[in-house]
Amino acid sequence: MLGSCFTDNIGERMMDAGFDCVVNPFGALYNPLSILNALEDRSPAFLEWVQKPYPKEEFDANNSRADTYILTFGTAWVYVLNQTGLVVSNCKKQPDYLFTRRRLSIDEIVDVFSHFIDTSVIPPRKMIVFTVSPIRHKKDGLHENQLSKSILLLAIDALCKAYPDNCFYFPAFEIMMDELRDYRFYADDMLHPSQIAVNYIWEQFQKAFFEKKTIDFIEQFESLNRILKHRPMDATNEKYVHLVAQTQEQINQLKHAIQNQ
Repeated sequence: MLGSCFTDNIGERMMDAGFDCVVNPFGALYNPLSILNALEDRSPAFLEWVQKPYPKEEFDANNSRADTYILTFGTAWVYVLNQTGLVVSNCKKQPDYLFTRRRLSIDEIVDVFSHFIDTSVIPPRKMIVFTVSPIRHKKDGLHENQLSKSILLLAIDALCKAYPDNCFYFPAFEIMMDELRDYRFYADDMLHPSQIAVNYIWEQFQKAFFEKKTIDFIEQFESLNRILKHRPMDATNEKYVHLVAQTQEQINQLKHAIQNQ
């Protein structure tokens, strides 16, 4: 799972639900080219301009096991390092004169991702779930933000139509903008989704992509996970010891059920 900070919200829910996934190992990535570089490049030049460097070998090991990419595009605006021509993932508060800011085109996004899909998605029979972050980039101006999001939506639409067996779109952007447009679904900054909104979008994501037996498993796993995260004041308490034994039995039953599917 790679992309904007919205990826972190849903990624956390995925891990809490028991999925084996890697979530933003290089920190948040907002534009499509940086996301693609995280998938394909991971060169020292790329790693120099990310939020957090990540061991390349460890990411490769996880990446080779992944059967699905969930990619969240945040903006079509990119910052190009003038010295190298590299699109950076994070400017790291360096002076503006070091960079040239430009907006990606629909064709540019489609072209680079088409190559990735042709070489790294179709042959190993993997899938991509695209989303567009509902978080508005207010610093670009509201009109420029809308233009940017439109480019991302049109590029994803073109990719999904060109690769209908491998590429899918989840409408997180539309859910937030239309179904959850009331400001009670926003955090205090009036830009990011509130926890209620994240929970709702997570529910819609499950309905869109998971079978009923998977959703049933998630409910059981999340319940167990909440118990496992609990830290008692007295670990020797008889009731807590009983709860631990009961929880371990439930975990064993769940493992057995998965292994026999």
